[in-house]
Amino acid sequence: MLQKALGCLFVFGIAPVGIGELWTKGMGQKREKILNLYLAGFLSELAVFQLIAVPVMVKEVYGMNLLVYLTTAVLAVLAVAGFIWTFLRERGLWKQAGQKQHVAVQNPERLLFWLLFLASVGYQMYMAFAYASFDGDDAYYVVQSVLADQTGVLNRIRPYTGLSTDLDIRHALATLPLWIAYVARMTGIHATIVAHTLLPLIFIPLTYYVFVQIGRKLFSDDSVKLPIFLTLVSIMQIWGNISIYTNETFFLTRTWQGKSVLANLILLVELWLMLELCAREKNRKRQEETGSQLPYWLLLAVNHIAAAMMTSMGAFLTAMLFGITALVAAIRYRSWSILWKMALCCIPNVIYLALLLVL
Repeated sequence: MLQKALGCLFVFGIAPVGIGELWTKGMGQKREKILNLYLAGFLSELAVFQLIAVPVMVKEVYGMNLLVYLTTAVLAVLAVAGFIWTFLRERGLWKQAGQKQHVAVQNPERLLFWLLFLASVGYQMYMAFAYASFDGDDAYYVVQSVLADQTGVLNRIRPYTGLSTDLDIRHALATLPLWIAYVARMTGIHATIVAHTLLPLIFIPLTYYVFVQIGRKLFSDDSVKLPIFLTLVSIMQIWGNISIYTNETFFLTRTWQGKSVLANLILLVELWLMLELCAREKNRKRQEETGSQLPYWLLLAVNHIAAAMMTSMGAFLTAMLFGITALVAAIRYRSWSILWKMALCCIPNVIYLALLLVL
C-alpha cells in the first residue's frame, strides 16, 4: 500500500508539479497558472519518457529495469530543479499570501452550469473507475504493458502468442504501453489495473481542463457561455457512443490507449496552444502587452514529442495540423517569423518520422 501511494504521488504529483515549475514564466494568470503548469509538467514527463524509452528499447532487449532507473532519475532531477527554481524566483511573493483576495459574486445561472459540468465530469470519472470497460485492442496494447512489467523485455514478445520476435518499429516507437508498465513498476499496481482504472482518473480531468482553456479563448471568462459550452461538450461525450470510431467512444471506453490520448488530449492541447499564440500575436500587432510567447512555442515542441509517444501517426497528424494553422496565421497577421518558429517546433516530428523509415 505504501509503494502504491508513494509511486502515484511521484508519477502523478511530484514529477509533473516539479517539472511544471520550470514553465513558470508566461503560463497564464494566477488562478489558472497552477493547472497550466501541471499540464505542462505532465506533458513534459511523457516527452522525457519518450526520449529515454526509444534508445533504451532499441539497444536493450531486457531493458525495463534500466528504463525505470533512468526515467526516475531524470524526472527526479527535473522536479527538484523546478522546486528550487520556484523557491529562488518567487519567494518574494510569499509575503503577499496573507493579503485579502477579492471574491467575485457569481451569476446564479453561470454557477448552475458550472455545477452541471462538474457533476457530469465526476459521473464520467466514477463510471470509468467503477465499471472499467475493455476493448479488443487490449489484447495487444495492454498485454505489451504487462509483458514489459513482468518479464522486463521491451517489445520483443508477440502479445497474441507469447513467442519471441524482432522489434516491431511501427508499434514500438509509440511507447505509451511502456509508460504504463513504468507506472506499474513504480506503484506496484498491475499494469492492467493501471490502464483500465488509474489512467482514466488522470486523462479525463486533464482533457476537460484543456476544453476549459479552449473555451476561455472562444468566450469571455466571465460569460455564461463558457460553462454552457463545457456542459454541452460533456453531454456530447456521454452520449457520443454512436459508433466504435467516434472520439467520444475512444475517450470513455478506451481512455488508456494511445490513439485515444492523441485524439482527445494531445490534439486538443495543440489547438489550445495555437489559439493562445494567435491571440498573443493579434495583441502584439495592436501593440498591447502580451507576455512571452516562448513557453507556448516550447510546449508545442514538447506536445509533438508526446504525440509521437501515443501512436505512429501522432507525429504526422500534429505536424500537419500545426503546419496548416501556422501558415494561415502567418498570412493573417503578416508575421513570417511564425513559419520558422513552426519549423523549429516540428523538428521532433521530422526526427520521429525519419526513425520510422530508417529503423
